[in-house]
Amino acid sequence: MKHIFIALFIALFGFSYLNSYAQAPEPIGDGLEQFEWEMAGRIVVQHGGRVKPLDTFAREMVKSIYAKDAFQGQHPVETYFRWMSDGSRWTNEPILYLSKGDLRSELGLDDHQDNYFTIGDLQGHPRLRDIVMEGMTADQAGEKLTFTQTQASDLMNRLGMLNALFNHNVPLLVPPPDGDPLTTWGTMPDLLFKVDRDSTLVSEEEASLALAFAGMYHSLHDGRADMFNMSASVFINTQMALLQNHPAVISSLDWEVAYNALEPFMWARILLIVSFVLFLLSLKESWIRLKPLAITGMLGGIVMYSVGMIMRWYIGGRAPWSNMYESLLAIGWSLLIVALIFELVKKDRIFGLSGSVMGAVVLGIAAYASLDRGINPLVPALQSYWLTYHVIIILASYACLALAMMVGHGVLISAVRNQGEPNETTKRWSGANLKIMQLGSVLLILGILLGAVWANVSWGRFWGWDPKETWALITWFVYIIFLHGRSAGWLMWRGLAVASVAAFPIVIMTYYGVNFYLSGLHSYGAGSTPGIPWEAYAYLGAEVLFLGWVFFAMRGTWRRRPKSGSPARVREPEVQNA
Repeated sequence: MKHIFIALFIALFGFSYLNSYAQAPEPIGDGLEQFEWEMAGRIVVQHGGRVKPLDTFAREMVKSIYAKDAFQGQHPVETYFRWMSDGSRWTNEPILYLSKGDLRSELGLDDHQDNYFTIGDLQGHPRLRDIVMEGMTADQAGEKLTFTQTQASDLMNRLGMLNALFNHNVPLLVPPPDGDPLTTWGTMPDLLFKVDRDSTLVSEEEASLALAFAGMYHSLHDGRADMFNMSASVFINTQMALLQNHPAVISSLDWEVAYNALEPFMWARILLIVSFVLFLLSLKESWIRLKPLAITGMLGGIVMYSVGMIMRWYIGGRAPWSNMYESLLAIGWSLLIVALIFELVKKDRIFGLSGSVMGAVVLGIAAYASLDRGINPLVPALQSYWLTYHVIIILASYACLALAMMVGHGVLISAVRNQGEPNETTKRWSGANLKIMQLGSVLLILGILLGAVWANVSWGRFWGWDPKETWALITWFVYIIFLHGRSAGWLMWRGLAVASVAAFPIVIMTYYGVNFYLSGLHSYGAGSTPGIPWEAYAYLGAEVLFLGWVFFAMRGTWRRRPKSGSPARVREPEVQNA
């Protein structure tokens, strides 16, 4: 039986391989049966240091090469099979994304009409090779790479991925006989060479994989959906048989396929946007009946958010906050939880409104920023149980300070509307703003102390004035000075609200700026940027305009005492002690 499989395989694959140099027909045939790309996405591959579904690899590949989630509206798995089955065609198609900027100028490609290039446009470019070598030299010397060097290295890696994909060397598709996910898997060309050299050395499982791969390959050229679906099913079943002694791996693969299909963070973002709109409308007393719906939407968003975080945790086998993308998710998650707690305890819509809008903004940034979304193995420096505690505490402190910033905006807007006099709403918000800032400061110093312990374990010292350590400490000192000033009476409720807004750019510098603009031991998974992004200038400009409007609108009221006998006068001690 094994030799029949091998003979069929050689006949099928030999014809397909020769035919690959001709123009291939479109993969979708005219028959009633359709290509089941979702099913084919369950094929197991090894890439990037871990075992994952082909569905995940295809999504990462398309995002990396084409810089979009989909190519020509196709399912990513379809794109993978199109590209891998006809490399000679796609070598000459503009599918490789390269944005405008310094690297384009260095390569003399500024006159190119769009941002997509063929492999021939870029591969073998002497200046590209020189820039990559300069970056390697800088990295070996312990220097931070420039953005151009980082971009050139990334481009070279993507060129290498495409070439390996066209030659079927990526991803690895052939599990070892024992199915061990930690052992390096084999490539299809290696298996084909093994068959060609001595078919008696090929196991029945290997023969089945080879035959099924040939069936998929051949069916793509013939537009035979029925043959493709049957071959993909055989391939998957054979892989599952090899992995049967590793049930945890199979379970993780099932979870990852479900995670990709569910897209929990997209649904969380939609629910949070709806919740924000409902909270905003409910601020008007005639629309207050919308508040329960707003809270329900926020709860739904948090549930979907939590499902996404838990699934990433289970799939990766570690806490999901190890790189920039995951840390953004962790900040948004923490912020929503804190906001929900304050909303349920204080029963004031400002917390639900602030939490829902900030959660949606964070998810939007995570979705559209150029960040690696892969569930990747940890770098050696992060392979410690301290990751679970130190990092999330630090990120939760940033989340609290972000929430305080949003509440501070609300306090100041309310103050302007009341001509500098604190009403009941303003006093409640001011007291909550103080408590959130206190919570954020406590979490920040706790995270710094835990980080010092981890640093001693990892690097043999508690403190080394690393940029991340230094800026975290600066951030804590800034906020503790403001909190001390509030406690001592130097800052009143309006001053603290201004401080919560004005100090937040320091948090952004500590979280984002240090990773991308300063060299240090904490810049895991970060990199370089082409200068300060325009969004940062827009945010700072908007805050300057906002604070300028507040000062102008309340000019002459900053030193004014509350009116005698007014509610603000009676309740002032409560505001100060909140």
